[in-house]
Amino acid sequence: MPSNSVTAALFVAPLALTSVVAATAQVELVGRGTISTAAPEFAITFTPDGAEAYFTRTSAGRDTMVIMVSRRTDDGRSAARVAPFSGRYVDVDPFITPDGRRLYFSSTRPRRGEQGTSFNTWYVERQGVEWSEPIDPGSPLNSDSTDIFVSLSTAGELALRSNRSGATRVYLARPTDGGWAEPTPVTFGTTPEGSNPLLHPSGRAMVIVRAGPDDRADLFVSCRERNGDWGTPSRLPLVNSQWAEFAPAFDPGARSLYFTSERPGVSPAPADGGRPPGDIYRIPIDDLGVACLSAR
Repeated sequence: MPSNSVTAALFVAPLALTSVVAATAQVELVGRGTISTAAPEFAITFTPDGAEAYFTRTSAGRDTMVIMVSRRTDDGRSAARVAPFSGRYVDVDPFITPDGRRLYFSSTRPRRGEQGTSFNTWYVERQGVEWSEPIDPGSPLNSDSTDIFVSLSTAGELALRSNRSGATRVYLARPTDGGWAEPTPVTFGTTPEGSNPLLHPSGRAMVIVRAGPDDRADLFVSCRERNGDWGTPSRLPLVNSQWAEFAPAFDPGARSLYFTSERPGVSPAPADGGRPPGDIYRIPIDDLGVACLSAR
C-alpha cells in the first residue's frame, strides 16, 4: 500500500472553475476533478468495458509518480485511488491489453533483487476482479537499458521505447509461443525519431511523440504501408497546441484519442514561466480525418 505521504501528495482538490481555460470545440478535458486535477496527470488506459480508467499522477515536483484508478459510477467517475500494485516505486504509463487480461506499465522497481535505477517493463495479470503482483517479463522485452511505454495491437504485436542500442528508438516485438521475438527498431519514413509509441489496435497506424515547432513535444501519426514499412509521420491536426502534447492512448474500440497536454486546463499557466502540470484530454478519432487511425 502507498505511504500516507505519497497518498497525501497525489490526492488534490480541483481548482475553481474560473481557472479553467476552455479547450477547442473538438478537444475536451477528461474527468475534471477526478482524473484531471491540479496535479500533473498523463498516460491513461481503460478496461475493455470502460469501467476502470488507469492513469499516472505525479506530485507537483514530479518526484513521486504512481498509477491511479478511477471507476465508472452513475454520476461519471469516482475519485481516483492509487492502484493496488502501485505506490511504492516510480510507476508510469499503464496500458491494458485489448483483451483486458494484462496491464503493462513502466517502473523503476528492482529487477531480480537489484536496485532499480532505470525504467523497465512490468505487467500485472487479471485475477477475477483483482490484479496479480507485478511480473517482470524479462528478456527480450527488458534489457540493461531503459525500456518504457508499452502498447499492443489486437494481434499481440508490442511497441515500446528503448535505448538498448545506445540511442532512443521505438521498437516492435512480435509474439511467439510463450514469449516474444527480439524487438526490432522502427524507422518512420527516413527517420528513427519517435517516442511514446501507441499502436492502433489494427496495427495499421502508430501515434508517436516527436519534436514539433520550437522543439516542444507534439503528437504525430505514422501509417503502415502495404510492405510493412512505416510512413513519414504527419503532425496530427487539431490536437497539438503551443504547449507540449504526449502520452497518447485510445479508448476501447479506438473511437477517441486521449493524450496529455500541458496547455492551461484545470490549472492556469504558471506565472513564473515554469512547467505546467498537464491534464488529460480526448478528441474523437473521426474528427482527425486520418484514414489509417479510423481503420477497424
